[in-house]
Amino acid sequence: MFVKKLVEKASKKQHSGGIGGLRAEDVSPRLAFHYGVPADAALLAYDPLLHVLAVATRNGQIKLLGRDNTQALLQSPSPIPSKFLQFADGQGVLLSVNTQNQIEVWDIDTKRLCYLHPFEKQITAFTVLQKSFYIYAGDSFGNVSLFKLDLGQRCLVDLPYCIPFAESYGSTGNGGNGVEIVFVSPQPLAESNRLLIIFRDGVMTLWDIKASKVVFVSGRTTQQQSHQEEKNVTSSCWACSKGSKVAIGYDSGDIYLWAIPDIFSAENSSSSSNQNLPLQRLNLGYKLDKVPIISLRWVPTDGKSGRLYINGFSEHAYLYQVLILNEESESRIVKMVLPLTEACQGMEFVTGLSDPNKQRQTVLVLLLKSGQICLYDDSEIERYLLQSQSRSPPTLPSHSFVKQPYGDSGINVAKFYTSDRTATANEDYFSTLASKYPWLLSMKDKGQISASLSNIHKTRNLCITGHMDGTISFWDASCPLLLQIFMIKQQHEDNTSSRARITSLQFDMSSSILISGDQGGTVRVITFKKDSSDNILSILQGKQGDNYDARSIKLKGAVTSTSMISNSKHFAVGTEKGIVSVIKVDDATILYQKQLECRVSGGIASLQFELYSHNGYDKDLLIVGMEDSSICILEEETGKLLNANPVQTNRPTRALLLQTLELSPNEAPGSDNHDTALKESLLLLCTEDAIRLFSLSHAIQGMKKITNKKKLNGSCCFASVIHGASSEIGIVLVFSNGKVETRSLPDLSLLKEASLRGFVHSKNLNSSSSITCSSDGEIILIKGEETYFFSTLCQDDIYRHVDSINMVYRKDRPLREESSCVVKSPKEKKKGLFGMIMKDTKGSKANESYANGNGQFIATTSEELASIFSSANFTPPSARRSSSLEDDENIELDIDDIDIEDNTQKQKGPHFAGLSKQKFSKGLQALRGQKSIILRCL
Repeated sequence: MFVKKLVEKASKKQHSGGIGGLRAEDVSPRLAFHYGVPADAALLAYDPLLHVLAVATRNGQIKLLGRDNTQALLQSPSPIPSKFLQFADGQGVLLSVNTQNQIEVWDIDTKRLCYLHPFEKQITAFTVLQKSFYIYAGDSFGNVSLFKLDLGQRCLVDLPYCIPFAESYGSTGNGGNGVEIVFVSPQPLAESNRLLIIFRDGVMTLWDIKASKVVFVSGRTTQQQSHQEEKNVTSSCWACSKGSKVAIGYDSGDIYLWAIPDIFSAENSSSSSNQNLPLQRLNLGYKLDKVPIISLRWVPTDGKSGRLYINGFSEHAYLYQVLILNEESESRIVKMVLPLTEACQGMEFVTGLSDPNKQRQTVLVLLLKSGQICLYDDSEIERYLLQSQSRSPPTLPSHSFVKQPYGDSGINVAKFYTSDRTATANEDYFSTLASKYPWLLSMKDKGQISASLSNIHKTRNLCITGHMDGTISFWDASCPLLLQIFMIKQQHEDNTSSRARITSLQFDMSSSILISGDQGGTVRVITFKKDSSDNILSILQGKQGDNYDARSIKLKGAVTSTSMISNSKHFAVGTEKGIVSVIKVDDATILYQKQLECRVSGGIASLQFELYSHNGYDKDLLIVGMEDSSICILEEETGKLLNANPVQTNRPTRALLLQTLELSPNEAPGSDNHDTALKESLLLLCTEDAIRLFSLSHAIQGMKKITNKKKLNGSCCFASVIHGASSEIGIVLVFSNGKVETRSLPDLSLLKEASLRGFVHSKNLNSSSSITCSSDGEIILIKGEETYFFSTLCQDDIYRHVDSINMVYRKDRPLREESSCVVKSPKEKKKGLFGMIMKDTKGSKANESYANGNGQFIATTSEELASIFSSANFTPPSARRSSSLEDDENIELDIDDIDIEDNTQKQKGPHFAGLSKQKFSKGLQALRGQKSIILRCL
């Protein structure tokens, strides 16, 4: 009964008199849903346990993409860009560091910003210690600070443990000025014990967390000894599963592989004779053009080799390569260049988000400079590299882009119709449709999915879109995943396809007639055949001749406006040449044409049929709004110009909306006549810079009488009259910067305003963007690869399944089997060490030779981290001067602990380095013994 409800609603709003204005309590502007990838995306992060991809923007937004087509948009209080983005894997927490050095803690279950932690220094490196609750932050002075993530309170706690620059950089520490840290990362297989710190000048140090000292230094004198041009580190990553090799990229385009002593060669770390010489220099073409290496990622393969993903990017050049990195540095380099059309600014590897039928498919996600996301199947990249080593010719990996499933052609114009909210709904039907919707990160062709025609009567909202290639699509917009119902491809008389851009749409529900106009001046009248079900959507099932008839007529100039009233025998069309044509519906022949003059070059912006009553006399009018905001009034039947002097604004300005309002005298602004029952007819004109109300009776006589005017603060790009539940009226305005205002009519007072952060309207005619609004204030804004669903009024249940589509993660829902390795809170210690060891041994078989020993190693040190990090290992000089008494009290407490506790007590901190070192050495010997036993058994 969609059509019946909609016609009743439209009829009620067209013919009701004495309409009142909207009130502030009627309005609740809000973003109901955001679909797609934000245009100004800048950072990527991925949680491999929860299978959630985060995309941070330059304006303080973070888009979350999860399984089962779930999406959510997070928005910071301030539009500040993020410079670091990382998940606490498996915990439902996302950490973001903005450019003001504030650490944001996001709960992705509730989609709330739970905590904002200010940091007084410039954060230059940021790492979450996974399988724990600790975070490292390196700053521009060369210091490393530690934080603890409190999962219960969803906040960060400052820890007294720190790594000062003077201690980590070494004895020749740059005169104490400090060197910026660019990379800080736990060492693989020794995450709880060692931390690799890389400084901007290339110096790298390996820090022993327990002993609180440097155990290895490298890269210090490479530049000084060779007298080379100074180069700075721009990126780094581990290049070995056991933490014995690190890849470093420089702003000069150099890529070096450096040796790092792993946990099993700790005793020999100080005796290395090549500490300041790299293992290998990779000559891949970046250095020739001095393209900085902005990001590096390493993926292990068979234990003896891996793939190194290298991204170079500068203002004048860019290059993205993948190569096979073998353990033997002398082996031939096998590489490939990804043929990207623009620079890449971020990369991630995701699993289980691309295709529901390929849960283990790994996709390389590349965030390009324009904000577009490019996808590669990582297995195809691996296959290409392997084929390159053989004589068989390699096949270049295929790729795809993340696009909205609206077809290959962009949307240029749209219309949106909503029905009664009280209509019954079949939720199971729409749940099934949502599950079949094309996955946003799918590598497959994202062709439109069609709703079931047998169930199409269950739709609640209808959206019609006109595309750049001339196609017209009908969409079920009952939920914010638009499902295609029907598509019409425009054709010429010789049955050849028309590629002219659709510029205007008008759909009359009651008569089942669609009027479309295109850039070439062709107007099509499409009449659908209805069945006895009285459901307009039941007609959208066949080809021309079966379910609809199409007639066309060619006009001079691109079509800019169309208008039609229900059950009328004719309609009006305006073109860019300023010509108004009134055309018969039945045979698409012209009744008459009228050429109207415009002050500046431009055409017809708006057309409206109106029945004007005055002194008991009714007259049918055609009101024409020109693009320069001139208003002309024609006699509908003959086209005679009634106002010889068009009503005009003082200076030409682009018209956005022209509509008549019928108000009773006590509601008309400035009216003092309360004795007459006559209604006052007004002309509402909205331009880019102002809203005006004119007297229609004066306009017919060629006189300009402004009854109300409101100057707008900003450039308005869209306007629409909206109706409340009790026929109250108002106007909604969308500005080019994303601001949305709702004003009352006829007083034009501002009721409420909101902002669509990230939305920027382009005046470029070739840009793919469209804004449409239903009569009850539901706005759909389509721009590029994102769609905004915005609600204006206080009405619930607008779209189905918004809550479920927004739910990328739920705390009360257990993780799937492949994500069973979940970090347990420190409070959950009932399983004991044995349980932790057994759980850890179920990890990756790629490192099986280390897992048995390393599992115990992590288990025995994880509980010690809490006591180590809770104690100050170095006292800052300022604290030493101002808090000497407090320091003395702390020392006394430590001495008391030694006297009272027995030998089984865990160490409270690194104050007794000798004892910790002895225990650490015994642990290594035990690990080596277990390793040798395992090898003998093998």
